[in-house]
Amino acid sequence: MRFPVKRINLLKSLLQVLSISRVMANTRGATCQTWPKEQPAMPRTVTGIGLLNQCRQVEEPRVQVNLDKFMALSDKFPVEFPTDTCRVKAQPAGRFASIQQQVASAYPVIHERTLLLYISFLEHKLEFGNSREKSVYEGMSLVDFVQRLLSKRCVWFFGGGDYYRLLDGSVGFEGFESVGSATEVPPLLLADVLSYDEIKLSALLYVSTHSEFINNGRRSNAGEVTQDKSTIEREGVIVGLIGARFERPNVMEYQDIIISPTQNIEANGYGFDTSENATRASDYRRLWRGFYEEPRDFKYTEAAVDGQRFSCAGPGDLIFDNLIMKKRYAISFDTLLLEAQARGVAAGKPAYIHVVGIGLGVWKVTEKQEELFFEAFEERLLALGERLTHIGVVHFSWFHLEWVRSLHDGATMPQSGIRIRISARNPADKLDEDMLPVVTYAWDGNALPGNEFWAGNLVGTGDPAAACSTLISELQNPHINADYMSGHNLHIASVEHGLLHIGEYARRVTTTADG
Repeated sequence: MRFPVKRINLLKSLLQVLSISRVMANTRGATCQTWPKEQPAMPRTVTGIGLLNQCRQVEEPRVQVNLDKFMALSDKFPVEFPTDTCRVKAQPAGRFASIQQQVASAYPVIHERTLLLYISFLEHKLEFGNSREKSVYEGMSLVDFVQRLLSKRCVWFFGGGDYYRLLDGSVGFEGFESVGSATEVPPLLLADVLSYDEIKLSALLYVSTHSEFINNGRRSNAGEVTQDKSTIEREGVIVGLIGARFERPNVMEYQDIIISPTQNIEANGYGFDTSENATRASDYRRLWRGFYEEPRDFKYTEAAVDGQRFSCAGPGDLIFDNLIMKKRYAISFDTLLLEAQARGVAAGKPAYIHVVGIGLGVWKVTEKQEELFFEAFEERLLALGERLTHIGVVHFSWFHLEWVRSLHDGATMPQSGIRIRISARNPADKLDEDMLPVVTYAWDGNALPGNEFWAGNLVGTGDPAAACSTLISELQNPHINADYMSGHNLHIASVEHGLLHIGEYARRVTTTADG
């Protein structure tokens, strides 16, 4: 029996409406749900399984750190350091033994769900990529891909106009949307720099290391050396995190969290579900829906401000998805908390985490984000609960809000006993208790640690302030600390397994999946 085409289309439209209605019903009040859960689904495709299995053979680097060679390599770095006070060679010789250990303590770190996202991305590009993309990604392992995200980024990259400098000295602005396409032009070629698809992925890749503190880390420190070391912490862990960037439309987190009349249309892959035939655009949306575990994403005509999941994104007709924003935060916060827990266990003392508002400066699009930031952090503290045995204090510094849900200055989290502080403090201010400082700074997905630091802008933002007060411009630099800040030293933050080197993580989860 044949049905008229009009009737088939009508039935299809009705099914889509019912599907959207179910999604909307299930997400009313969804901003209170806890995510992510334990045990994400492992890859099921031949390519995905193969990529993960390759990681089983990866071993942690065991290279003996030679500071003379390290400093010589730093001297050959093609970009001039705007100040030398934050370099290894400027530190007292009596600190070199500790600094040697700090060099070897450095590694990139991602959430386990981000690792699975990287697998999905490589699969997507191998199936739907153009010839330029396939020439880059064919045969690439996960470790190689992470190394690419570390090493192909700009020296500095900032502003809504995408002002940049490359390692070869090229400077300019704009043009990254064309990278990897038929219209790409030198020096912005996919072979040499990251595409915007990759910058979005790179924003989920973080860096961590022990480091000296040469001053208290205030925004205006400019590399000043504190002479009275009793007023600051001598060393600690410093973690570069990256927030959501809404500074430029239609790229990065804007694609997932902002719903706009020009972006959220079928031609850009929005409004489809996994049952429909995939195009390049719809499959790209599929991999991000899979990452956030959402059944579908929305066309502009399917969403409306409701005071719950959807709110206004500033002036105009933009809609902000509170639920996806909180999920994006959750990935960063899980990674930070599990990283701090592992560092605390290794140090034999509780961690004192200094939290800054990643993405809450010029990248922010709505005041609602700070509230969602706190809500998501509280949910992850509660969800991880008793796993966080070696975190003593979480200190939120330089925030506007003073009380969100159970988080306020002086609060104590149930189960874990973690104390909450909310006040203005400097990252390396001397602690009253014997704890391990774990300091965060707001980094960028397409720049070396320090970002504006390399342009000579030493004050004003957290990225250069961190570079001027620690050794991260060398220790977290993949071109200088090449043995440890590398894809082969990738660490994975897992809700179930804790923090593991990529090789150990792959061996554990593939054994579990096989068994």
